[in-house]
Amino acid sequence: MKNFKDKVAVITGAGSGMGQALALQLASEGCNIALVEWKEELLNETRELLKKHNVGVSSHLLDVSDKEAVDNLPNEVIEHHGQVDIVFNNAGLSVASTVEESTDEDWDFGLGILLHGVINSTRAFLPHLKKRPESAIVNTSSIFGLLSVPSQSIYHVGKFGVRAFTESLALEMQLNKETVEVYSVHPGHIGTNIFSASRFKNFEPGTTMFGKADTPEEAGKIFKENAPTSAKSAANIILKNIRKKNKRILVGIDAHAYDLLQRIFPKWYIYFLPLVSIIRNLFPKDKIN
Repeated sequence: MKNFKDKVAVITGAGSGMGQALALQLASEGCNIALVEWKEELLNETRELLKKHNVGVSSHLLDVSDKEAVDNLPNEVIEHHGQVDIVFNNAGLSVASTVEESTDEDWDFGLGILLHGVINSTRAFLPHLKKRPESAIVNTSSIFGLLSVPSQSIYHVGKFGVRAFTESLALEMQLNKETVEVYSVHPGHIGTNIFSASRFKNFEPGTTMFGKADTPEEAGKIFKENAPTSAKSAANIILKNIRKKNKRILVGIDAHAYDLLQRIFPKWYIYFLPLVSIIRNLFPKDKIN
């Protein structure tokens, strides 16, 4: 997809971070936007920012883990915009817990958003996208959909699942010669609020790889401030790769480094991860908001 002008893009998790950045960048290129977000104040914030662009905008307040709401979403978008061309399944969060400490509710909550939200949205929109002469599904996995670390089992299952689901769908569309392009996005450390929005079973105050934090809120602030890649730059990287039809999109220099490490050292990459952080901090951070 070379041009986004006059297209209609659906973006979940559009209230902040990469979702908001994608909405703003696409709107600046003449793309109409359907905003999907579960927090009304964030939804309104993004809608307000879009007013400077002369494009159609619709707002959809819903939780992507609500299958009935997601199933109804395509008709709502088409009723407002007349069509749908691109779906960015971007909504996400993290549940930080060891396997032993995690509960059934943790797994249902986390995977309801991380995995089932992506699956249900993709399945709901796919029949409509197949009717368009040119269309795309862009599913956000993570670098944690390529490698694993402790205390993130729920997040890993969700993101590895999104990767597998997306790559399987991409092959199906290719074999059936459909016009739907399918992309799997793997961000590294991006300057968003995902850490702040995480659920922690037992947060331990102390020194993180980014600095000292006594509370989850402090840790989230440090995480965002020390990100090597801003949400705006991440959005630009994603759209640039869609134009080039690169079906697996790594976002950030750290994502490329982590991907290379797990390929070269599949058993030992966990020991090299701190080294990547040290080397990454030697380079200027992207301060674009």
